[in-house]
Amino acid sequence: MKQIIDQLIYERAPWLATYSTTTSAVGRILKACLNYKTTLEQANRLECLTGIEILNTVGDEIARQVSISGLDNVPSSGAALIVANHPTGIADAIILHNAIRHKRPDVYFFANSDILRVFPQMNTYIAPVEWRKEKRSKSQTRKTLRFTKQAMEQSRLGVIFPSGRLAKRVGIKLIEREWMTSAATMAKKYDVPVIPVHISARNSYLFYIFDLIHPTLRDITLFKETLNKKDFRFHITIGQSVEPKSLSDDPKLATSLLKSTVNALGNNYKEHGKASPKYYWKTALKTVI
Repeated sequence: MKQIIDQLIYERAPWLATYSTTTSAVGRILKACLNYKTTLEQANRLECLTGIEILNTVGDEIARQVSISGLDNVPSSGAALIVANHPTGIADAIILHNAIRHKRPDVYFFANSDILRVFPQMNTYIAPVEWRKEKRSKSQTRKTLRFTKQAMEQSRLGVIFPSGRLAKRVGIKLIEREWMTSAATMAKKYDVPVIPVHISARNSYLFYIFDLIHPTLRDITLFKETLNKKDFRFHITIGQSVEPKSLSDDPKLATSLLKSTVNALGNNYKEHGKASPKYYWKTALKTVI
């Protein structure tokens, strides 16, 4: 497990894999800031669980301060797609799963294929996607298409974050990245309703500080930013479904409508998720070097 985690870190920050006195020192500091030891312990603990046990276990541990509105808008059966904004990363999927798992135990997620390198047993819940254009391949695309076709035939509920990456910080605001047209295209192709979902939440101060310094530092905090969410508030707003027939045949126009609908749900909930004061004190102490 350590080898896999290390490889994922080096892929996001290749300079850490170079051997020098400076990178070794920086690496030790980063591991302390990112609770590297705790992350490995958690991964090793989860490794022996089934896919659904992993989702439920982590969900129970981090979904401590979650409020939900509009749960009745999630259909109790039938194929459908949830489209959601992506403010924090991996935690968004886990928190959302925790919110709807009793109503839709058949839910699956379009997510970075890297998760299956860590936990291959989650393959029935993850439609593997490679959002980075430079790393896409025809074989990877075929896997995603096969998974999607089978899930639709089984009338499962899918969840997709069309931005593909978590929201970008601009000043003190989080701005959703440009949405890809995948969700709108699938909704039209399979003739399934789309349920818009807005997630109000934020990552820790450390995440945004690292983002200011360099994007590779930001990217390697995503594991830590999943496990620390028990001290953060999340609010999930679920809107009324959008029928596929109401979507434009132009994927870009259809995607624009879906994104606007999700953003409108967020505008009705002004308070973004914030960590409890206790969390900030803990973070401050842990990051003192």
